[in-house]
Amino acid sequence: MDDQTLLNLLQTDAENGMRQVIRIYGPAVHKICVSILAGRPREELEEAEADVFVRIWKYRERIRLSETYPLKSYLFAIARNVSKDRLHRTRPDTLSLDAALEDGIEPEAPDNTEEAAAESWLKDAAAEAVAKLDEPARSIFRERYYGGYSVKEIASHLGLPEKKVENILHRDRAKLHALLAEKGVTSYEEFGK
Repeated sequence: MDDQTLLNLLQTDAENGMRQVIRIYGPAVHKICVSILAGRPREELEEAEADVFVRIWKYRERIRLSETYPLKSYLFAIARNVSKDRLHRTRPDTLSLDAALEDGIEPEAPDNTEEAAAESWLKDAAAEAVAKLDEPARSIFRERYYGGYSVKEIASHLGLPEKKVENILHRDRAKLHALLAEKGVTSYEEFGK
């Protein structure tokens, strides 16, 4: 089913149209949400995915397709924006030590507390550095290094040519290295040489 036919179905028979949109684009929307909301509770991820499809349903009459902006471009942009909004709006749930003890949960220290702290600091430093990149570099790096997507998949998700994604990865890797160096990070194994 082509995008225009799918949009027409969505506009004339919303229930059946939504079923088809979710069937066709649900897995890709899920991947986008997971890549941005990595580490968040499963419920938050499910809510983000649902919000994407609610917005498509809500604004289905306003969508105007073109070769430049197919339906998946709308969906993927909404998925990115919904996920980023959730990422900036909420913090992951934390369990207080008192609540854990009341629930009978005995907290355990990791085997190597220093190593765990260093790894946590490194992840935070990398996330902060990536967040300082301009778009679309920020989304490209998140999808590449947090989502594990290939250049081809990233190009498809973001509606960009593969060569442009490769160029941005190459060019902005130096910016990312500089931002990490400001934080004292000197090993770039995660982000390539």
